[in-house]
Amino acid sequence: ILEAAGIAKDTPLITVDGAGVPAEELLYWVTYSADQYAQWGMTDLSMDMGSGQTLGSYYLDSAVENATLYQVVRNHAEELKMGWNEANEADYEAQLSQLKSSLAAQMGVGTASDGESASPDPEIAAKTDAEYVRFLAYMGLSENSFFHINEVSYLFQNLREGLYGTKGTEAPDGEKIDAAGVLHAKHILIKAIPVTDESGNVTDDGMASALEKANALYDEITVAEDPMTRFEELMNENSEDVDSSGNVNGGADGYTFGPGEMVTEFEEGTAALAVGEISQPIQSDYGYHIILRLDADNEAGQSKYADIKMNELVDQWMEEAQVEKTAAFDQLNAERFYTALVDLRAEMTAAAQPEPAETTPTESGSPEAAATPSATPAG
Repeated sequence: ILEAAGIAKDTPLITVDGAGVPAEELLYWVTYSADQYAQWGMTDLSMDMGSGQTLGSYYLDSAVENATLYQVVRNHAEELKMGWNEANEADYEAQLSQLKSSLAAQMGVGTASDGESASPDPEIAAKTDAEYVRFLAYMGLSENSFFHINEVSYLFQNLREGLYGTKGTEAPDGEKIDAAGVLHAKHILIKAIPVTDESGNVTDDGMASALEKANALYDEITVAEDPMTRFEELMNENSEDVDSSGNVNGGADGYTFGPGEMVTEFEEGTAALAVGEISQPIQSDYGYHIILRLDADNEAGQSKYADIKMNELVDQWMEEAQVEKTAAFDQLNAERFYTALVDLRAEMTAAAQPEPAETTPTESGSPEAAATPSATPAG
């Protein structure tokens, strides 16, 4: 495949802060985008996307962005001494074993072992490994590059925990969590149900009715001896923010969220409250919310803080990254590469079909085509 692309797999195509990204990895990201768009019928990589950009060049630009992101995480994990460790190794091996078993099961191979203490059947083990190799080939990857791509999710978590986890160098506290915009709240939602006439025209948006009910509930909360307890009771009895089973979304813990994750009125309404305070009905497109703000300095809030800060840091790293394309990059033909990969996949699928068994003329049925692996990299 890489020969068809006209390049050796370990040839650096871009450098990120001086670290080279090999052709095999960059072309994986071309494949990643092309496979996604192919599901929507967009298979012509020469298609004009406007401004002189083809679908193939768009895939290549996306590949550079993804490869840069992954290399940035690698670079900084190494710099901060938060790289690959024994715990990562153990988890990766367990995930890899599970992937191989899943691939083998898809092909009807079975498992390589009947139990933890049993010795693996050599024939089944060989077939399982063969399916794993075929899976990698479908993506145009070697085992080493497959690992190199997947390791980044572990490195990201190492950085997240090492910097912003509860024992990290910048561990969260209540003040930091508040400053990051992390909020924790429960609400009673009374939905606005529009009323329509026989022609389907909306004659009443339902907001007035929702407000009337929300005001009645709010009044009941404010006169209660224990407003917070009464809020909980009325939420469970009346809130229309429920799942398909009728259970209140957010459950007993409510919602813990960061900036932009909720509708603006809900976020701003929560932020305007003191911890333990209950709002008057607040209107949104959904209807009216009665909000109870809670303390976000808890496990969920600490995790949300780490997510926010880590994403901000990676965005900063991406802005600062020095990305340079090599001479080999300019010679790359993404369309030719992906076309060759598709052709090879077809050959692999045909080759993986079992040989038809010899049958008598009265027997019918032909072997089903071998399924292609459906698993995707963890990264």
